[in-house]
Amino acid sequence: MRKFMIGCLASLLVVGCTEPEEDSPIPNHRVYFETPYSDYTLLQNTGSYKTYTTGSGVYKTNTYLGYGGLLVYRSFDGVARCCDLACPYCYVTKGLRIEVIPNSSLEAVCELCQSVFNLQWGACIATSGPSVNNYMLKIYYCRDTGSTILVGN
Repeated sequence: MRKFMIGCLASLLVVGCTEPEEDSPIPNHRVYFETPYSDYTLLQNTGSYKTYTTGSGVYKTNTYLGYGGLLVYRSFDGVARCCDLACPYCYVTKGLRIEVIPNSSLEAVCELCQSVFNLQWGACIATSGPSVNNYMLKIYYCRDTGSTILVGN
């Protein structure tokens, strides 16, 4: 019994001391965004999405749009979600800030490297292209208040 307890303790120490895995290599930037009510009504439908980038609209004071802009969408499970628009593969390999482009299948595609990211259930993982098994889109905290969607980090 004593050997079993020592083995369990050693396992916990090894697991507890490992570094957490990075989900996305995209650098941390401030994020705070509140959807306008008109966009909120659009984003009530499953599969709907809207992008927000610097210079593409008039935003409230103290709005921060992350590294490459925000993609706010309603996944197939009906949950409001948000991720950064920057392609992680292009950022790591070329140092470029390339925006992924969402489509009606709830995928986001990078036109430069051809990576395709599945957004359907909120995981933002690459399903094809050079990002597969290496990178995913950076995910931000998202909350549906019933009249707006709040995004932050």
